Amino acid sequence: MFNVIPAIDILDGNVVRLSQGDYNRVDHYHETPSEWAKKFAAHGAQRLHIVDLNGAKDKQLTNLDAIKSIRQSVSCEIELGGGIRSLESAQLLIDLGINYLVLGSLLTEDTPLAMQIIETFPGQIIAGLDIKNGNLAIEGWRSESNTPITTMIDALNDRPISAIISTDVERDGMLTGPNIEQLLCLAADSTHPIIASGGVHSIDDILALKNCESKGISGVIVGKAILSGTLDISTLF
Repeated sequence: MFNVIPAIDILDGNVVRLSQGDYNRVDHYHETPSEWAKKFAAHGAQRLHIVDLNGAKDKQLTNLDAIKSIRQSVSCEIELGGGIRSLESAQLLIDLGINYLVLGSLLTEDTPLAMQIIETFPGQIIAGLDIKNGNLAIEGWRSESNTPITTMIDALNDRPISAIISTDVERDGMLTGPNIEQLLCLAADSTHPIIASGGVHSIDDILALKNCESKGISGVIVGKAILSGTLDISTLF
């Protein structure tokens, strides 16, 4: 089933959205992370996408209080990324009741450790592949690696991950529409379902992605379009 997944990005304990992953271009939102989580769940969201932006930047879990509060506030599934840099931090989040862990930069910075985490928690790891100029963006999108996206897709094809989140960094937070052509290319190369992220701004964008479900696109993450009111939350789930 195609899944629309609301995003909650947390910076210093607050809900924010970055434009193109730039920590200097931040939109702030008044409700707390758990208040947003409850709002999404009340409207029928089956899963939430949580990002610890401090964790992604500082390479360690930072917003644990907010994460715990979200988990205690809702019963829907939670996928979480940002700051997962050790087997211990992964275990901590699983013990807190987080359903899926998103590994991003670790896949290129310490591939053996990333693969160890994947094998330790089969089916509970999502690969977060953030794409910029055809390569993987790392360190909270502040750097661009030399690893082509196709190389990483190949490396993950025989690993027991749940899915791949493909984020187009240049479109994220810009409300310019998803890069469907790029997503379909990734889906064709991957043995895992692809979750789209970046650029979604209208219900037409979501329907266009949903029409690609048979080609391997299993869901879409929506952030700024909901928080800014561009998308009506009551129509999404």
